[in-house]
Amino acid sequence: MDDLARLICGDYAQHKSIESLYDVLFNNIKNMETRIDILLTNDSDDLTLLGPFYARNILESSCSALIGRFDPFRLIYVHKIQSLDNYSIGKKSNGGINWNGDVFEKKSSGAIWNPDKEFQKVGRGLFGDAYGDTFWNPAYQMLIDDETIQSNESLDYYKSSVDPDKFTEFLRTRSSKIYSSLSKGVHSEFLIKPEIIYDKSTVVELLLDAVKFCSIIGLVSHYIDSCICRLPYDNAFVIYQKLYDWVENHYE
Repeated sequence: MDDLARLICGDYAQHKSIESLYDVLFNNIKNMETRIDILLTNDSDDLTLLGPFYARNILESSCSALIGRFDPFRLIYVHKIQSLDNYSIGKKSNGGINWNGDVFEKKSSGAIWNPDKEFQKVGRGLFGDAYGDTFWNPAYQMLIDDETIQSNESLDYYKSSVDPDKFTEFLRTRSSKIYSSLSKGVHSEFLIKPEIIYDKSTVVELLLDAVKFCSIIGLVSHYIDSCICRLPYDNAFVIYQKLYDWVENHYE
């Protein structure tokens, strides 16, 4: 199973300078989505133990891949740091991809467009205001206006519930909730029996929510003309539809 990996990473083979980096991300996402599929299909007893780790890994890897499609140098920098002889896995790397900073902006940077603001103070978080105003919101508008998929039910929720001007706000709210919920299954946070509030049905819903979220951001990314590794709209939507059907089948 590699549908999500293909939708998120796109046609990266055309960019030789980052191909090896995206091979890693592609295979990681593919591995995790395959493992999730096996857990759900087999109704495995390990679902509540392993599922949250797999899904959070997919969420983080998907965001990293998208960060690189906006700004390839960000991933190249991380790769070069990790390739150094003195790189240590035993200490935090200040140059690594961080959820708070690369995905979410650490703090509000005030007005997005301000002639008095220094460029280095402009927030560049994946789901930050600047990226939202410039990339995500306009691309989402293009998606819901695309007449070739106007009547498709796989987008009905978004068309009826998510305003184009608030799409990035939706991304922040949704990803934060999913990430936080999955993290409780990765870290030992519970001082009550986990199964009381983290039972199998809850974990299944979280896993499917993570795949749904990554699917929609993957699809929208291909409507951003400055984002590299883009797939043709129709190709991207075919993959998105397969993921939508997969999620719906597991909800039943």
